[in-house]
Amino acid sequence: LLLLTSALQPSAEVLPGLALLGHSVKILPAEGSALLEAPEADLLLVDDSAVARAKLRRLFERAGYEVHLACDGVEALALLGTGSYAMMITDLEMPNMDGVTLINICLDRPQTAHMPILAISGHEGLRARFNECRDIAGVHRKPWVDDILLSHVATLVSARRERVAVPA
Repeated sequence: LLLLTSALQPSAEVLPGLALLGHSVKILPAEGSALLEAPEADLLLVDDSAVARAKLRRLFERAGYEVHLACDGVEALALLGTGSYAMMITDLEMPNMDGVTLINICLDRPQTAHMPILAISGHEGLRARFNECRDIAGVHRKPWVDDILLSHVATLVSARRERVAVPA
């Protein structure tokens, strides 16, 4: 289990200069340099805080991800039942169904068992519950550092694409 913490403030503009081109998002580099393509993947972001959802949505949409939001585990399970996601990022403490319960249900279901999951939490008191989050890709503390979270997600999405592309 990977626990990432930082007291640094995330940068407000991680990927400036994004332009929507059809269904994908391209990063427009400085004049004269090569065009870089942003990742195309659906992310499910689960957090009961409207502020956290808005910040996560902005961060990942700017990086080229298709973002789907849920305010708790119950809503997340409904979305997981109707769609397919490259990965899920979930808060641990939420009403109706907490993140630990959501994670364990996802890991027990064949259709979501191999989906990478990151947990996020701002509650120091939940440290004991981190151990209940079996087989997840990591835990990021709130406030997260944008660049570190983006890099971690990009690595997990890329690794999942490689696993899906190469039959076992």
